[in-house]
Amino acid sequence: MASRNLRTFTALAVSVAVCDQVTKFLATYYLSIQGGGGLLSFAARYFTHFWEFPYSAGLPYVVWPPWIKLSFTTNTGMAWGMMHGRSLLLSFVSLVLVVVICVVWRRYGSRSIFLTVSLGLILGGALGNMIDRFRLREVVDFVDVLIPGFNYDFPVFNFADACASVGTLLVAVFLIVSDIRQLRRKSAKCYDLTNYLS
Repeated sequence: MASRNLRTFTALAVSVAVCDQVTKFLATYYLSIQGGGGLLSFAARYFTHFWEFPYSAGLPYVVWPPWIKLSFTTNTGMAWGMMHGRSLLLSFVSLVLVVVICVVWRRYGSRSIFLTVSLGLILGGALGNMIDRFRLREVVDFVDVLIPGFNYDFPVFNFADACASVGTLLVAVFLIVSDIRQLRRKSAKCYDLTNYLS
C-alpha cells in the first residue's frame, strides 16, 4: 500500500505543478498585453525567455458575471498582500515547505490514501508557486472572484493556490474526523469500564 500511495502522491504533486504552469502560460497568452498572436510563436518567445517576464495586464475576461473573471496579475508576496516584495525569502520558505510536506507524508500519510491525496495537492501547489518565485521573483495569478452580497473582491489566485487550499481543507477534515473517532473510543472505553465496575 505504501508504494502505491507513493506513486499517487508523486504523480498528483507533479500533475498539479505541471497544470499550474500550463494555466499560467495560457493566462499570460490570453490576458496580458504582450500575449495573443500565434500560439506557437508566443510559446517559442515565452520559453526561450523563460527567466524573463516582460508581461503586463491586458483586458480581463468575464467568465460568470459578476462572480468570476480572469485577470492577469503578478504578486511578489503572499495572499492579501502579505510579505509584499519578499519573493526571495518566500522562495526558500516554499522550498522548506516542500521538504516538510514530504516528511509529514512519509511519517503520517504513506498508509492513508486520503492524506496522500490531501498532501499531494498541497505539495503540487507549493511546487507550482515555488517555480514562479525562483524563476520570476513573483507569482502569476489570474482567477478573480467577487462575492457580490458582501461586495468583497477575493485576492486573485491561481491553480496552485486552489489545489493547496483544497488540500489544506482536506487535511483539516482528516484531523477533525480523527479527533472525533479518538474521543468516541475513549468514551466507549470509559463506558465499558463503568459497566465492569458496577
